[in-house]
Amino acid sequence: MKTQDNNALLLEVFSAVFEEFAFMFVEAEPDLDPGDTRYCPCLQAEISFESRDKKGFLEAVAPADVCAELAENILGTEQDELPEQAEEQALTELLNVSCGYLLAERFGTEEVFDLSIPQTRPVDEQEWSALVEEDSHVCLLVDESPLLARFVLQQ
Repeated sequence: MKTQDNNALLLEVFSAVFEEFAFMFVEAEPDLDPGDTRYCPCLQAEISFESRDKKGFLEAVAPADVCAELAENILGTEQDELPEQAEEQALTELLNVSCGYLLAERFGTEEVFDLSIPQTRPVDEQEWSALVEEDSHVCLLVDESPLLARFVLQQ
């Protein structure tokens, strides 16, 4: 599957999951400026998947503010009432749901995949700029804030 097709699938999957799961809206953003670091600090989450003959991973990088809003919407609470690490947990849960949806859309529902436990880590301004510039991620807007996503199928 071509990168362009993967990018369209990522937009479709993240749009559906964000809207249904967190009442947030996603659209494509083809022209994100790598020098625009006002969204930092960010969080990166990654989940890997494997079946008998396929393996790879899904990754998302989002501003901490977006992750906080995501946690608020999922939990139905205000930011000052969020439990510790709610931002990381919200991003990993969203990635987990998105990965399942993406694999079903891409490969159908007959193939069984094992998913890893999603891992998160902080991303600073320098890393954010490098990720935007390297062009290996699709850039999306979640309620006007950027989110980088990447789907990698390893052969």
